[in-house]
Amino acid sequence: MRGCLFTLLLGGIVIAFIIVVGLPPVAAGILTAGLTAAGLQADDTTVTVSSNPPTDLLVFHADTVQVTATDATFRGMQIGELDLVLSDVRILDRTAGTLGGELRDVTVRVESGERVTLDKITLAGDLGHVTTTTIISAADATSLVSDAVERQTGVRPASVRLAAPNRVTVRAGTTIRGRLVVTGAGNLVVRVDEGPLGGSQLLLVRGGQDVPIRLTSAAVTGDGDLRLTGDLTVGLLG
Repeated sequence: MRGCLFTLLLGGIVIAFIIVVGLPPVAAGILTAGLTAAGLQADDTTVTVSSNPPTDLLVFHADTVQVTATDATFRGMQIGELDLVLSDVRILDRTAGTLGGELRDVTVRVESGERVTLDKITLAGDLGHVTTTTIISAADATSLVSDAVERQTGVRPASVRLAAPNRVTVRAGTTIRGRLVVTGAGNLVVRVDEGPLGGSQLLLVRGGQDVPIRLTSAAVTGDGDLRLTGDLTVGLLG
């Protein structure tokens, strides 16, 4: 009898050990593979899986999953730091109830070929619809407009001024006035209202290609920076 009780107790301990210690790394491995398939590359990607009670992991459900990485790349973006938290994660289905987090020190190559650094991209939503928000500095935003005007006219503007909510004034021998607009295709353009380019559009950022984000809105802040909002166009977990 004692032998049977000892065997049952030992078996229970082994099962508990497997659940608490063994299942989280297995779940983390599955999610890491999904992140890699989605396009995330980094030497130090860390996926931390937790659930209460731990037995939920037997059916591959996690309460929270945290993903961190440094010096990463994702769909053409170079990312200094990545920190994401997902909740209510169905691991095998690769779905989550909510997602939130940040990408910091992000560098992207835009339509002109210029590299633009974004201090931070904020992500929020769920894996079916992730909304992103970022700020392009005034210096980088005016440089993007200058490049677009120069491509179109062959003349480098003497000055570019952005003003809230979305106004653009360019001086390049003559004055060009327009508006920053997000097109139906999710691209950021300057729609020229006045000047020799009147009626035309100058492409600044091609959404979904220059960045894996379909832009939905653009606005100039009080400091002259450019705030962009959009929807992530690719799945994060493959």
